[in-house]
Amino acid sequence: MTYSDMVTLLLVFFVVLYMLTPGVDLETLNQFLQRFRGGIGVMQKEQTVIDQLRTDRHQQIMRERMERWEELIEYIEDNDLGDFFDIALIPEGIRITLSESVTFNSGSSDLLPQAQLILNQIAGLFSEDIYETEIQGHTDNVPLRATAYYRSNWDLGAARSVQVLRFIKGQSGLQPEVFKASSYGEFRPIADNNTEEGRQANRRVEIYIRYDDAYIDLSDQEPLWQQGLGNEQ
Repeated sequence: MTYSDMVTLLLVFFVVLYMLTPGVDLETLNQFLQRFRGGIGVMQKEQTVIDQLRTDRHQQIMRERMERWEELIEYIEDNDLGDFFDIALIPEGIRITLSESVTFNSGSSDLLPQAQLILNQIAGLFSEDIYETEIQGHTDNVPLRATAYYRSNWDLGAARSVQVLRFIKGQSGLQPEVFKASSYGEFRPIADNNTEEGRQANRRVEIYIRYDDAYIDLSDQEPLWQQGLGNEQ
């Protein structure tokens, strides 16, 4: 029994050392540990150790990512763009919201020069561990004029999201399969469309940057950075 305990402790010790080694393939390690599950007195709590190490590793990765995105926050603050910008943590990564005031003219899908500067900053922070970037176009509920180029707010939101997608893709260097454009038109408001301030807040572009290993629940955390999106300075 004493010898068996010693062997078990040695096995656990070396498994922990292996887990602390950079570049460990967790799937391969789990397959290895499956061989010991169900045995009497051998590695009965190994999954708890692995889950804790995995969580610690992901938290460290998330902290490093947040430090990288702080560069964007500094750029926004230095250029007094706080009223038109929001960046927040979401469970799968990052959500960036840009107001129409800094991205497009009314009824247009042509990016403004200031928007191109901001999007260039965003694209410069992209990394290879991003598995999907979705750009969503949102509008207010005011119908477009009969003579407008776009037939509906859905069309306008879609055109704007595609324009943002094309610009970010061209600047980031990521593969095209990680990008997706969508439009919700007027049907996902974040403010009251009965007021001018509310309609201004609803006219926005949202950029969702999703990482392939970001599973940590961040729903109860405060936004990474936010300052009166859609309000006048």
